[in-house]
Amino acid sequence: MQAFEKYMETHPEVKQWLQNRPTGTQKKYALTVMRFCKAVGLEPRQWRSLDKFEARDLAWKFLEPKIKDHSGVARAEMAALKSFYRNRRGEQLPFDSGRGGKHYFKAKRKKAAIEHIPSKEEMYQIIDMASNLRDKAILNLLFQAGVRVNVIEHLTYGDVQDSLDKGTIPLKVTSNLDHKLRGRDIPFYYTFLNGEAAQTLKRYCEVRHKRNKKTTPLFPTKRGKSIHQHWVWVIVKNCVRKAGFDTKAITTHTIRKSFRKIVRQANIDDDDKEQLMGHVIQGSREAYFDKKDIELIKKAYQKCNFQREVPESEVTKLRKQLENSETKRLLQETRLSQLESQVKNLITQIKEMTETT
Repeated sequence: MQAFEKYMETHPEVKQWLQNRPTGTQKKYALTVMRFCKAVGLEPRQWRSLDKFEARDLAWKFLEPKIKDHSGVARAEMAALKSFYRNRRGEQLPFDSGRGGKHYFKAKRKKAAIEHIPSKEEMYQIIDMASNLRDKAILNLLFQAGVRVNVIEHLTYGDVQDSLDKGTIPLKVTSNLDHKLRGRDIPFYYTFLNGEAAQTLKRYCEVRHKRNKKTTPLFPTKRGKSIHQHWVWVIVKNCVRKAGFDTKAITTHTIRKSFRKIVRQANIDDDDKEQLMGHVIQGSREAYFDKKDIELIKKAYQKCNFQREVPESEVTKLRKQLENSETKRLLQETRLSQLESQVKNLITQIKEMTETT
């Protein structure tokens, strides 16, 4: 049991606050409360029982030293403390608003690294750097299905088991798989895998999930737990580096943007594009779009070209091979015809010689 899990078990009010949240959020928030309470010398329930102004002053004392050099961390910890305290009779910590004030600060954003959205050809260069079937299947899911990285962590074998023999594998992404859907009022959406990606996932499952139950994580670790998002990030970065690209410019989310680029270039309805991305369909169009009609959505996906492009040099080589084989076939047919004609002439000559004798 990890430290944050022990802390939640020790403090029921913290467990009740976090029990329905994703594991990653539980860890971050529980550890923030643990560090804060240790710093101020109070138990979580004791701090929440304080007057909101007194509780606010203790929280500010904890946060203020971090604001200058780590404003982003301070902002995240403030959000955790405000959320925990708000559970007490609905009261909130009275930090100042965006208008400024003594207890207000603005998180300084670091300049984002230059982002590079890989083309289809570049994505296959990255995928080809995967050292095993598991990593290749993960990269294909990120690229050809366009799923967010938390979906990889929460997928089970049962989510794909019954579809592995299909040419196009459907994947129903629910809020249990993609936690970001919960705050966007999207119960689920469909995406797919086909061609090389579908075959890779099928081979991986044949090797890894021969006798496994449906509840087994699709990408388990050696201990049987689901692969963590951090290790998916490591896989992506290693393959990006091996393929010769800048690891700072390509992340798991830029691979999702590669999926979006291909979907948006496809000749399909705009609503189908938004659905395949797992986005909200705007305005009244939502009422006319049937998310349950999987066959129509599948046809839209199949119009998106995720297949490898054969280089022109390879096409020329294959064409020459075909032309050479066709020439050989015609020569063989001509030679065979000549032999048949010669045999017929010999038979005729033999018959004539027999009749004269």
